[in-house]
Amino acid sequence: MASNSDPVTVPMIESNPSDLPGMDTSDQNTLTGEAVLSFHNISYRETVQSGFAFCKKTCVIERLSNMNGIMKPGLNAIMGPQDGSRSLLLDVLAARKSPRGLSGDILINGKPRPANFTCTSGYVPQNDVVMRMVTVRDNIEFSAALRLPMTMTRDEKRRRINEVLELLCLNKVANVKPRSKELEKKTSLAMELVAEHPILFLDDPTTDLDLSTITDVISVLRSLISRKGEIILELPYADIVKI
Repeated sequence: MASNSDPVTVPMIESNPSDLPGMDTSDQNTLTGEAVLSFHNISYRETVQSGFAFCKKTCVIERLSNMNGIMKPGLNAIMGPQDGSRSLLLDVLAARKSPRGLSGDILINGKPRPANFTCTSGYVPQNDVVMRMVTVRDNIEFSAALRLPMTMTRDEKRRRINEVLELLCLNKVANVKPRSKELEKKTSLAMELVAEHPILFLDDPTTDLDLSTITDVISVLRSLISRKGEIILELPYADIVKI
């Protein structure tokens, strides 16, 4: 890392993409099945301006430097201090940062990410984006209507929604409006899970939650591993200790 604070902690590997298990990704518009995400020599620089309007100074700050790692199917955590580097690395891997200033390689099963990677992977932001004036089920149905393929029948979509509600233990509160922090977080997670993406990114899913709720959320994430998906989340050291 470029800063003097403790570095982000990630599993480290040698930069040899040919060693990664793979599937047929010749069609770069699809991302199905198990996915292994690896990143090699990742650096990220931001151009910032300071000073007053007529005498601004421009400088380039290196936010990430020579990062390498591999994320395999299961639960993967990016750990580190609260200096913004965890979220930055997560957003870079999830293709949610401008490629300007980015150098290095981010691969899926040893090949470049599909051009529509943001559409074929899930992302749960730190600040939950849910509609608090409608029910939990309404939020999930809205996400399903937008993101599930039109070839799916109405019954298939309804079955998928019910599976997600059961998985997150939201059955009894499906008709409740998500106005508590815990319910917001679970609803936000359910809205991504209904699309059943092979990779799911979570930006600090424990923000502003108490210890009991943190444990509950992590238990849910652990249960998702049996679905053979890949979950990548970023957490501060403190919450790793709590878990």
